[in-house]
Order: sequence, then C-alpha cells, then structure tokens
Amino acid sequence: MAFAMQGHEVVLAARRADEVDSINRLGYDVVTKGAIEARLEVRGVHAVIMASPEFNAAFTEADVVYTSVRPDNLPGVAQPIADALVHRITAGVEQPLDIFCCENLKNAGSQLERLIFTNIPSSHARQVQDWIGFNSAISDRIVSGLELDENGRIVITADSTGDVLVDISQTKGDFELLPPFKGIDNFPACIEEKLYVLNCGHAVCAYLGFHKGYTYIHEAMEDESINRAVVGAMLESQQALQNKHGKTLHYAGFINEILASFSNAALGDTVARVGRDPIRKLQADDRLVGPAKLAYRYGIEPKNLIRGCAAAMTYMPKDDPQAEELQTMVEDKGFEKTIAAVSQLQPWNPLSKLVREEIARQAVS
Repeated sequence: MAFAMQGHEVVLAARRADEVDSINRLGYDVVTKGAIEARLEVRGVHAVIMASPEFNAAFTEADVVYTSVRPDNLPGVAQPIADALVHRITAGVEQPLDIFCCENLKNAGSQLERLIFTNIPSSHARQVQDWIGFNSAISDRIVSGLELDENGRIVITADSTGDVLVDISQTKGDFELLPPFKGIDNFPACIEEKLYVLNCGHAVCAYLGFHKGYTYIHEAMEDESINRAVVGAMLESQQALQNKHGKTLHYAGFINEILASFSNAALGDTVARVGRDPIRKLQADDRLVGPAKLAYRYGIEPKNLIRGCAAAMTYMPKDDPQAEELQTMVEDKGFEKTIAAVSQLQPWNPLSKLVREEIARQAVS
C-alpha cells in the first residue's frame, strides 16, 4: 500500500488465481482501525501468479523486492525466486537488486539467502552474489484480517499506525526510503527488541487469553490478570534489553502505544491468529524463551515471561498444526524433554525448571 501511495509501480505475487484476478480487476482496500477509522482504496496495482512467466518478467524489471509470507513459508518461495533471479541474469540485467525479507525473524534476509542459494545453479551463483542483496525488514503494523467484500474485492484490516524498518547495512542498490519506511543501521538489535517487546507481549496475551477462553486479543487485555502479565513481560524484556544494549532502541519507547493497539477492539484481532505456530514462537531465540534467557542472564526475575512460556507449552486450539504437533510431543515425551527439544532448555537449566513449575501451577489454578 505504501509503495502504491508513493507513486511506485507495484506488482504483487500470489499463489491463487482468484486472488490475482481480484487484484487485477478491483485492486484492494485497506481498512485502518485507530482513533479514526479510514478505508484506503489501492488501485492501479498489478498481480501475477507465483512461479509464472509473468512473475519472472516482473523480477527482471524490478528495482526492489519485498517478501512477507510468514517464516514457515519461506522455503516454498525460495525456488520461484531463485528461478526468477536466473531469468533476470540471463536476460542480461546487471542492475543491482535488493530483496527485503520482512518477517519476525532474526537474520531473515540471511535465511532467505541460504534457501535461495540451494536452488541457484552454480553457473549463476557468482552473479547472484555480486548483484543481489538479501536484507531484513520488519513491520510493526498489526494486520488482523483479510476478507472479501460484497463485490469480491480483498479488504485488509490493519492498525492505523506503524513503521517498516529495513536493514540498510548491506544493500546493493541506491534508493530513497520514504515514510513509513525507515533505514536502520543496527538492525539485529532492532529486530531483537521488536521480537522481545512487541511480539513478546502479543504472544503472552494470546496464550494466557486462550486458557481463559477468550476469542479476541482485546478481550484478553480487559482481563486484569492477563493485562498485568502482558505489561510485566514487556517490562522484563525491556529491562533486559537495556542491560544488554545500554539504551532503548525503538520499540521499548512505545510500550503504551503498543498496548493501545493490543486493546483496540476495532481490529478484531484473534487469539488464534496471534498464538498460531507455538513451536516457532517457543524457540530458543524467539519472543518468549529469548527474553526469558536474557532477563535471567542479567539477574532479572522473568516471572511474567515464564507465565507466557508455560501457557504456550500447553496451547492446544483447533486447526493449528504446530499446536497439535507440540501437544503430541508432550504426550509422547513429557514436558521436560519437549522443552529441551523445542526451546533448547535442558532439564538442568533453571529456566526449564521454572517453566515446568509454572505449567504445574497453571494446571491446578
């Protein structure tokens, strides 16, 4: 949307033909929910099917590429992107191209680069290395829904504010970044802060909210106990990050604004959406275990972070394959071995013991 409103020619890629057809005929709308609700009409954009000749042609002409597909889907887009890059090179295009991987992942650009290089023929590897930049980006705008209106037009529901932070430390090309895009030099620290403050609080709210039977994030935030735990977890993370980096980088200065977004009923953001993929979110350097480890390192009691970890370990909604896989692991191996496998917290680790004790406490409360 931001690129289109800035006057850039925008080409979107999708796997489903019906989505491509809808965008090409009708464009799409973005409904922003904040102090003032607005419906923004995005028109004049073009869509193509992923892994098609049109997709390859768009890559050949592109000045910059952004991916935002959720981390688990990165392997699935690596092959089409690799093929498109080969098409660009064989077409004789030597202009540098930057690809920004916009995911809630540390080193997202590097992860996408590794996946793509496994699919690049060795005869073109050097050219890709020289001409293509693989960079990371993150967005702090909450996108809570996507549906079709009565005309078949795609309507996206999103928070009214938010930035897109991009890693500019290793870009290949030369281009101007206009708001809401912001170039960040110390991007690894910034993505860590985003995961450990914003995404951490969101996840704690979702997992605790699930266990109390809430459907929506804003409902869970109205629960005094959950609200205290969310704020507490974010403050524990903030304090740990300040000990590590010596300063507030970006997100920790906006905790009140972040909490306001969580409590925004107009977004209709669901516990199921925010809580999905618990195995990924329980990994050692992700939004729950990562800040708990950092807090413990600096002598900060991670009481609320542990509450979030325990609630995530027992998260079992319907229609979430990772949640089903996690609970199968628990049934087969028990919590001690599951925590070790998923979060790399061995049984002798004090944090593993704290999580297991909290799981037991939550089970009887």
